Amino acid sequence: MVLECNSGSSKISYFDTTDYIVISNENLINPISLNKSADCIKLYSYFAGEHKDDGVYIGDISHSYLKNIETGQSISRFNGYGPFYKDNSPTIGLANDFDGSKGKIYGYFYDTEGATITDKYFFINEGNCTPILQEQGYAGNIEIDENGFYCAEITSRSYSISEIKIYESSTNYESLQFQTVTFDLNENDSTNINFTQILTSINSSSQDNILLSSYPNPATDYIYFITSTKNKSNTPLEISVYNSAGKKLDSFNLTSELYQWNCNNLTQGTYIYTLSSENKIIGANKFQIVK
Repeated sequence: MVLECNSGSSKISYFDTTDYIVISNENLINPISLNKSADCIKLYSYFAGEHKDDGVYIGDISHSYLKNIETGQSISRFNGYGPFYKDNSPTIGLANDFDGSKGKIYGYFYDTEGATITDKYFFINEGNCTPILQEQGYAGNIEIDENGFYCAEITSRSYSISEIKIYESSTNYESLQFQTVTFDLNENDSTNINFTQILTSINSSSQDNILLSSYPNPATDYIYFITSTKNKSNTPLEISVYNSAGKKLDSFNLTSELYQWNCNNLTQGTYIYTLSSENKIIGANKFQIVK
């Protein structure tokens, strides 16, 4: 096995697997230095061919949701899979479950007209909400009550949430776009987070088998919107571009399967684009701008 980070890599000479794996420089052929302020940690194993575990991005680095890690904190992962989170427990490993790693968020859900969304439920899977609730004897979904209010414990990490599946039942749900909320949650935090809807359904595929995507993503100066041509009704197709707060920035008719659009004037961030036919949204997706 090989452990890799930004400062280099080293083979792991030995480790004790009695309970869970703990690796320090004592276990490495040559020492490496982890930078908790900005690093990417990867583990490679070579059993029956090369296997590459996904990287753990920490601190101020692209893709990281483990920011502001303090000395003495651990990075944990429930049951060896799923998203990582910050852990204040004195030891690491499965035995701790979610001790030392939970914060609370609460607030309301509002639709595009400002009315509350009520009597539904949702999940924050990247926050391990389901196993946390199940650990406490609940079903695993976060309830939105008759007043539009919710309250949930999720794991300590950074979040940026703009799209949530809202359920009426296990077979009846809608994927909705909300104003992007970004926050950093630590153990024992209690943070007010309200979700305000900016678009109706944003299913990525739509009627008439019209598929919508964009390239490159992330983009800098220009972006291509790509669609299929299986539009049975032959009605005009329109692209609309929104910022993360739901403000429409541009709209235009598609004139070909591959349509180039100048995005040079956009600032860095996440944007939403919808595909419409006869003033009805039939598909949507997101793209990133980097500068």
